[in-house]
Order: sequence, then structure tokens, then C-alpha cells
Amino acid sequence: MKSIRNIISVLVVLCAVLLGVGCNNDTDTVLTAQQSAIEKYLTGSHQPRLIPESDLGESLEETPAFYTRWGLDLYRYIATYYDEGRESRPVVARNSTIEIVYTAYIFKSGSPTVTDMFATNDAESLAKLEEAGLDTEYEWTTDPMEITIGQSQLVDGLETALEGCREGDSVEVYMTFEQGYGNNYIGKVPSKSSLVWFIDIISVK
Repeated sequence: MKSIRNIISVLVVLCAVLLGVGCNNDTDTVLTAQQSAIEKYLTGSHQPRLIPESDLGESLEETPAFYTRWGLDLYRYIATYYDEGRESRPVVARNSTIEIVYTAYIFKSGSPTVTDMFATNDAESLAKLEEAGLDTEYEWTTDPMEITIGQSQLVDGLETALEGCREGDSVEVYMTFEQGYGNNYIGKVPSKSSLVWFIDIISVK
């Protein structure tokens, strides 16, 4: 009887291990697919077409459009990077208090559409939602959002991507679910969703 109980215990442990491996494999598959989709879009159909920051030295263009990547889960494009006078504007650093106007989408594989939008405080984006007859029952506001870098409730990775940007920048931040909401189902965002944020930095204090 004791040996039977031992066998059952071993089988239970093995099942748990196998289930864990299955979950990890599923997570790896989703992450790989999201990483591939983001990079394919940025270097393909994104306008302008981007190159990785690591390839800047090989570019023949005078002002090549590029994206910065942290690991394989976080990507940033600064559309205003080459704007005249940008270097004299205040830079976003740890503990900076900034005001932003943003629109956030679930990222699938290409340019996000109004149906992918899940949060915004941008008047134009809100108007597009209403024009499409989509749900605006949430308490939407068009007031700039004020946050302090390092002390906000933003999703993982968003603060990292904002550091180094400057007042007046227009920024796109792409992330896998690892840097977003993870396995959680948040509002209109399904579990394990890849996200993209379009952000205008209004002020930096």
C-alpha cells in the first residue's frame, strides 16, 4: 500500500512538472510571435520604415529613422528625434514629472485601428471612437495625464521607454505582454496582449 502511495505521489509531481513545461512553452510561443510581429512591422510596413538603432552606423541616410530596443520585449520610436532645437528641450529622467497625451492600442501585426484602441486622453482619438459608434462609456478625459517617472502606475516598460525622451517629443512604444499587463485581463485588453502606445510629451518638469 505504501509503495502504491509513493507511485501516485511521483505521478502527481510528474504531471505538475509537465503542465508547467506546457505553460512555459505556450508563453514562449506567444512571446516569440509578438516579438516577430513588432519587429516585422517596424522594419516593414511602418511609415517611415525603421531600422534598429544598432544599425545606424551602417545607414547611408543622413537622418535615418530608427527604433531603440530593450531586450526583446520593448521597442521605442521617437518621431521627433531629428527636430530642430530638440536637444535644448528638457529631458525626461528618473523622478521627472511629465504631462502626456496618449492613445493606447492592442497591437496585432500592423498599423493599429480604432477598434484596437483601449485607452486615450487625446481628443482626436476619442472623436474617432465616437464616430465609429464604439463604446465610450468609460470616464474618458482629454486632460493631459501627469505622471512622475519612477512613481507612477504605468505598465512595466513604459517608464523605461519614456526616459531619455524630451519635452515636445512624439513617441511610439511597442511591447510584448511581458512588458504590458502580463497574464492579466485588464478592461478591454485580453490576457497576454501585445500593446502600442502613441504618446506626446507636453511638458517635463
